[in-house]
Amino acid sequence: MSKQSGLDLSTPTRRSRPAARRSRPSVVQRLRRRDIILLTGLTALACSSLITVGLLIVRFQTARTAPAAVSQDVPKPAPVHTVPYVEITGLSQYPPAEQQARQWAEDAQLTAAFANWPQVTALDQIGAPGRWTYRFYSPAKERLLIVRVDPDDQLQVIEHVVQITLPPPLLGTNNWLIDSPTALATWLDYGGADLVRRNPGLEVLIQLRSLNNYPGPVWMVVGNDQRTRDILVVLVDASEGTVIPTNPAP
Repeated sequence: MSKQSGLDLSTPTRRSRPAARRSRPSVVQRLRRRDIILLTGLTALACSSLITVGLLIVRFQTARTAPAAVSQDVPKPAPVHTVPYVEITGLSQYPPAEQQARQWAEDAQLTAAFANWPQVTALDQIGAPGRWTYRFYSPAKERLLIVRVDPDDQLQVIEHVVQITLPPPLLGTNNWLIDSPTALATWLDYGGADLVRRNPGLEVLIQLRSLNNYPGPVWMVVGNDQRTRDILVVLVDASEGTVIPTNPAP
């Protein structure tokens, strides 16, 4: 009886081991799953602000820029605010990004530049040294290259593997004369300072981009509070520093 009992107890154990081995994921599978989760999380974190800007751009893409149509009786605010951070700016961080892009492709051209300041609670946080992101496009490769420049001049380069069938608008950097501190100070003068005081903890974003029906590069400065849905967008001509009036479509 004891031998029979031993066989009865051991036999199911021997038969169950292969099944357990089959159900257990391999080391490679576990690594792949972990890598996918990490990459997905990092990508989502890095792109969250860009997605926010993209949604805002889509919202204001239908806006018609018509400076002549705006009444001349509307007084312009007197310049009051300044942004003291003039060492780490959109223009100052651009040369190493451009050099990296030209090494990637000789015909690489800038399509956008971007920076953001999350959780702004005071005016002196706006424009503080941070990461600048530059997006380039190569007509020959038909691909995009993202170059991120940290305040310590460390570079992070990301190449899009998918070819772009519809080329994005290219920026003429020869006309890029106004730097980010001027654009941010203009945003503060045109209501940004009041927005920060009303919504401490909001996010401020700035992007150099093209604008429909408008020649030359444009600074798009956005203050966005996702909690109150309070948004202020100011467009600044990157060649002359003038504010571009917009009439958002209803």
